[in-house]
Amino acid sequence: MKLIIIVAHDPNLVIGKDGSLPWHYSEDLKFFKRTTMGAPLLMGRVVFEELNEKPLPGRENVVLSRSKSYDHVKTFGSIDDALEYLSDRDEVFVIGGGEIYRQMIDIVDELVVTEIKKEYEGDTFLVDYREDIGTVWEEVWREDHEEFSFVKYKRSPGSKES
Repeated sequence: MKLIIIVAHDPNLVIGKDGSLPWHYSEDLKFFKRTTMGAPLLMGRVVFEELNEKPLPGRENVVLSRSKSYDHVKTFGSIDDALEYLSDRDEVFVIGGGEIYRQMIDIVDELVVTEIKKEYEGDTFLVDYREDIGTVWEEVWREDHEEFSFVKYKRSPGSKES
């Protein structure tokens, strides 16, 4: 199974404000949908609640929560249990939030990042992976746009924690 973090952040690594995205770029939302369609999505409870507890269509939605469960999606109390459940999938996209990214950054195989060029106010931040570009992360693809860039990073061989 290939684990992939998919995330959008501003230059200061802001990923959220007041429980939602601080920006709206329709091309980024289309990119997210296109990239993740058909693959399972692993998310924290807060992210699922931001989606009004409605699973994103065309993808299996798996929620991490120690305090709540939902009838219409698989819910697990630990990352290990969720990953065991998802172990036979080809790839799994980790879609947040900040704490889930923090806990999984050292075990994922790829990062799919929308680098927003404008700075935004926020209260949720992504762990800083940028200092590890060239050692832990290798840029393998980039598509530049006026307001943002889509970038894919692969983990360098031998840099994954067990």
